[in-house]
Amino acid sequence: MAKRATVADVAALAKVSSATVSNVIGNRSGKVSTRTRQRVLEAISALNYTYNENAATLRSNKSNIIGLVIHDLSNPYYTELIAKINRQLAKKGYATILACSDENLESQQSYLHLMQRHNALAVLLCPTWDTSGEHLAAWHDLSPTITFLRPVGSHESDFIGIDNYQAAYDLTRQLIADGHRQLAFIGGSQSSRLRRQRLQGWKDAHEDAGISWNDAHILYCSSSMSAGSAAVMQLFQQTSDVTALVCYQDIVAFGAMNALHYMGKTVGGEIAVTGFDGLSDAEGWLPSLTTAEVQIAVLAEHIVDRLLARLEKPQEPPSVTLLHAHIHWRASSHGDVDSSHAR
Repeated sequence: MAKRATVADVAALAKVSSATVSNVIGNRSGKVSTRTRQRVLEAISALNYTYNENAATLRSNKSNIIGLVIHDLSNPYYTELIAKINRQLAKKGYATILACSDENLESQQSYLHLMQRHNALAVLLCPTWDTSGEHLAAWHDLSPTITFLRPVGSHESDFIGIDNYQAAYDLTRQLIADGHRQLAFIGGSQSSRLRRQRLQGWKDAHEDAGISWNDAHILYCSSSMSAGSAAVMQLFQQTSDVTALVCYQDIVAFGAMNALHYMGKTVGGEIAVTGFDGLSDAEGWLPSLTTAEVQIAVLAEHIVDRLLARLEKPQEPPSVTLLHAHIHWRASSHGDVDSSHAR
């Protein structure tokens, strides 16, 4: 096996110092003349030299690795978001280690320790629902941790999220303005803080409009089409007066719409349906789905920008950013309301 070329080998061939080779490899502008830089690059090519990033990490005690830990990869919203974050970090010269905790706190903590062993510069974390500030404290002391979408009830880390309350309030208030008086809230788990925020917006929109909401019209379900479908089937086995569904997520709304079609109910006419996330499939669904969206590209940009700012100024106090959701009003909520529910 041929001996692997070293920095010293490149320096000897290019007739420069090892420090000059390191400056070229590190792309340190202003340190090397154009002519010398070209000579070093030619030597690198001739020797088929490969930069040993692991060795450099050990020498400098730094890396270009960003840990990315998420609780769920089955939801298309999260997979789209991760892809955009990863692309933006790659453009900035960072590599990511991706891990999925599957909503398991023990797995999440193990992955955080894995990031530590890989000497990650920072971690981007969408935490499990039972994550507390104490769970993150030990890691936070070692490297910055940016949490996103799911708050942990602690202000020790930067957080980028969505104004869930206002989006749910706006969706519900407009449905009420359209004449709906019997509205259901479908989806989410009891432990979800995001669900509590969205549900509170739903409830407050009722109260501000002088309308009573019904506990029987609030159903939990997991984040899947099949669960959304089952929840709506259960709802209409119990009642027949609901004319509008505010769904916790688009994926749940898709399942709800399938169930309504199966029951022979007209989505957007007989029953209004809204979602939350702004998935790319929402516009192409039949009928197209009304949804509250924070553009995934915008959210990814805020997350990456916050990370870069934190790396540059690690001692600054943590910040909280809540992004406003834009509601796309589409065919799933624009049908006529029965005269008995007129505004």
